[in-house]
Amino acid sequence: MIFTLTLNPSLDRYLYVDELKEDDTMRVKKVEDYAAGKGIDVSRVIKELGGNSVAISPLGGENGEKISFLLDDELVLYAAIRIKKETRMNVIVQSSIHQYRMSLPGPTLERKEFELVISMLEATLRSEDTLVVSGSLPAGFSPETYFEITKLAKEKGANVYVDTDGENLKAALKAFPTGIKPNIYELSRLIGSTLKNEDEIVKAAKSVSEKYGVKDVLVTLGKDGAIALCEGNIYKLFPLDVKVVSAVGAGDSFLAAFVLKRDASLMEALKWASAAGNAAVMTPGTTLCLKGDVERLLKEVKVEKM
Repeated sequence: MIFTLTLNPSLDRYLYVDELKEDDTMRVKKVEDYAAGKGIDVSRVIKELGGNSVAISPLGGENGEKISFLLDDELVLYAAIRIKKETRMNVIVQSSIHQYRMSLPGPTLERKEFELVISMLEATLRSEDTLVVSGSLPAGFSPETYFEITKLAKEKGANVYVDTDGENLKAALKAFPTGIKPNIYELSRLIGSTLKNEDEIVKAAKSVSEKYGVKDVLVTLGKDGAIALCEGNIYKLFPLDVKVVSAVGAGDSFLAAFVLKRDASLMEALKWASAAGNAAVMTPGTTLCLKGDVERLLKEVKVEKM
């Protein structure tokens, strides 16, 4: 079974307007809400692609209830840890030519609320399960939280994939996760050096894999595709020629497809990851990828062993 963990979820509210005008009333043409947070996005994509997972997340207040209803509507299985404070909201204003993102601060968790999260993981994870841990941490939590969660899951015999940045990623690596999915900028920050070309990316991926025993290092490169180190081998995932509408959620779609297909075959997982990541940029807002687009793009995907 695949589980995802999102400790700092959000309700993303998109407001569509013609244009922004200073000191004037602007009519909002459409409002759309999305259940958001990187782990939640991974679970949404897994469901869209025909798989199942359980999205574990602390949810509180009206925003938390709204997220629950949205996940119900998408038939995404979830396990909510109810918290006292309101789940955060991100407000995105989309005009005809610009997008403005306002990220509101999220709640901190009480210690016993976090302990419920840990209890949930201890009760549900089994050997050979997969846990995807991703995103930011609630206010007041140290990066060592990522180490604690990764270590717990590994001790349960689960495969752990981590998608986060900075000190959170460094902390998780000390517990030797199965895989990580940094983009090129996150990998650069991890090794403390700006990566400029494929050779440097491959060298950095090998270094991280050897130092921390990471089996899968998936480096997404935006419009340039991706480079994956899997079980000691390097693969290049070539970019596809698609119309970019919104890059939001492309990395989450990539990781979701990869973990969903990982047990089938490595090459299958890489092809689905590439197709899903490219399909995600074709959709507006945080709609993520659509199964029909992914299946169509699979015919165009090119993956080569380097």
